[in-house]
Amino acid sequence: MTAPRPVARRLAWMVCLLLLAWGLRLCCLEGAPPGWRDDELINIHALSGEVLAGRFPLYFTGASGHEPLYHYLHAGVHAVLGFNVLSAHILSVFLGTLTVALIYSLARRLWGHLVGMAVALAVAISFWALMYSRIALRHVSLPPLALLAVYLLWRGLDAACSPQRGAPPRRGGNPWLLLGVVVGLSLYTYPAARLLPALLVLFGGYLALVHRETFRRCWRGLLLALIVAGIAALPLGAAIAQGRSEAAAEGIGADARLAELSIPLRELRAGDPRPLLENVWTTLGMFHATGDPEWLYNVAGRPVFHLPGGLLLWAGVLLCGWRWREPRSALLLLWLGLGMLPTFVSIPPASLSHTILAQPVVYLLPVLTLVRIGRWLEVRWRRLPATGLLLLLFLASHAARDLGDYFVVWPQQGMVRFLYRADYRAAARYLDAHPELDGIVVGSGLMGPWDRLALEVDLRRDDVAVRLFNPERALVWTAEDGPTIVLLTAWPQPLPPVDGWLGSPETIAPHLTRCSVPAALDLFSLASAPVARFANGLELTHARQLDGEGVALLTVWRVAAPLAFDPPVEIVANPPPPGVYSGPRLAVFSHLLATDGAFLAGDDGLWVDPLTLRPGDRFAQVHRLVLPSAASAGPSGLEVGLYDPLDGQRWSVVDSGGRSLSDRVLLPLSSGPE
Repeated sequence: MTAPRPVARRLAWMVCLLLLAWGLRLCCLEGAPPGWRDDELINIHALSGEVLAGRFPLYFTGASGHEPLYHYLHAGVHAVLGFNVLSAHILSVFLGTLTVALIYSLARRLWGHLVGMAVALAVAISFWALMYSRIALRHVSLPPLALLAVYLLWRGLDAACSPQRGAPPRRGGNPWLLLGVVVGLSLYTYPAARLLPALLVLFGGYLALVHRETFRRCWRGLLLALIVAGIAALPLGAAIAQGRSEAAAEGIGADARLAELSIPLRELRAGDPRPLLENVWTTLGMFHATGDPEWLYNVAGRPVFHLPGGLLLWAGVLLCGWRWREPRSALLLLWLGLGMLPTFVSIPPASLSHTILAQPVVYLLPVLTLVRIGRWLEVRWRRLPATGLLLLLFLASHAARDLGDYFVVWPQQGMVRFLYRADYRAAARYLDAHPELDGIVVGSGLMGPWDRLALEVDLRRDDVAVRLFNPERALVWTAEDGPTIVLLTAWPQPLPPVDGWLGSPETIAPHLTRCSVPAALDLFSLASAPVARFANGLELTHARQLDGEGVALLTVWRVAAPLAFDPPVEIVANPPPPGVYSGPRLAVFSHLLATDGAFLAGDDGLWVDPLTLRPGDRFAQVHRLVLPSAASAGPSGLEVGLYDPLDGQRWSVVDSGGRSLSDRVLLPLSSGPE
């Protein structure tokens, strides 16, 4: 038996819509976003990695506090697909597509098929929804659960107000019980979900004041949903409370992000309401005037809609306000207000992340306005398909603006490329295309382990050794025969004297250049025997003062054996959980000493990534020291050594038999050509 024609047509439209939404979220994943963001790598390697390592927290206190649902699902995906661009983003792609399906279902139930299709298409092609459907962040897990919760709320109201009260429950179970389960589960997604129980309470209060008979029929169901949600949230609440107590002294751990961002509230409590009022004003303009200021998730300052779309949204707000006695209109107003509340009271204003709960309503309101206008016009000009034409015009202009901005404009911005490490993805593609390169050096800002992990995930081959160094202060020379190949990203750029050690640059991709270091560079052949051997496998081969202004020291090192770290280096979220160290594990200290041995100036650090070095590699780095103005005489000696910043313990200087001699090397200052 075939389905009735209208049902088959609706099903066909829905399948096409979902295929479009899925395709837009899945295509060109290596181009937009153009690389890896710190937060994505933290989620993949530190949080989901913790689950894969056999630890199952109910709340992650790393990265300023994270709810667990997305990371557990992510860990399951990685367990099956491994670590790559597809596995990192496929969960968000699925959740974003599910959001499109659920917003259609909800809008169709409340306003009919035409509204459902239009709003679902608006979400499918929107910059905002595409952004969070294509990055590995937990925000995208909230909208589908919020939509499902509101859908179940309306199912419960329909059942409560049905003339067949007392009849057996419809297929699908008790909607109030399911509503409680969904709301409880949503609390495990993102902090903004904590406003969903408030939405149920406020909507229940509205019904009690305006629709008393409806409230009399449904209050027990609402109470059941709230009780079930509360029970489901108890384990998470206990984990958050414990994390807060552990982190209270350091201001990190559970919910620390909320404290970091709630500056307007702190200013208000201090007696200054201006930051809060400015936040509210800027956020109210995010739909038509000025949007999210962060390049991370937006073309900075770009409003959600063009001006006509923003005006349609606010017209929709007025329309719902005019029809406030209609429960579905009141529900939209409450939903929008609660969804925008987090960014009213936090920084930055107009944040697309913090307002993620309001996202479905934001696209519903313009569509409802256009449908209202179109039907008004059709009453006066019956032959004019005004509603369809208005919706088509809105969606076409919306698609042209949002799809172009997301796939073309946003990923090409310099700040976006920097924040998402686009140059490292270009370096990985270059190495994949040149299998003859089995060892290479890449310029890096060395901001934690994330540059290294970004390259590791993007590389499709595992037979190449990539060393990372900061070209502002250091240079690595690999153990392989022939000249060392160096890839330089747009930032950071080499500074003197490092730039003089490199060969002529060759542009191999936008924002990526290739240089070489000669195999017989004199800098690395200054000493035939090491000045000192250290217990961790490094050898100091040379140290001298560089000519020029101020005091600059050059130290040259050789990796004699695989570098030792005790305890081993682990990948830790940033900010780390309470009591967990996440900084560097090896540093060089260089101290200038007076004639009496007193400390004058120092410059500690390591401007290469030690985890990428291989035995036989050599590197040089520049130490810049500033003498105190009160120094009565210049330096006469140099003290150099290695230590582990984890505990401050120095690595011993050892003899050829491995016996400890000292914890530092004392050297006279000597100048020479650079």
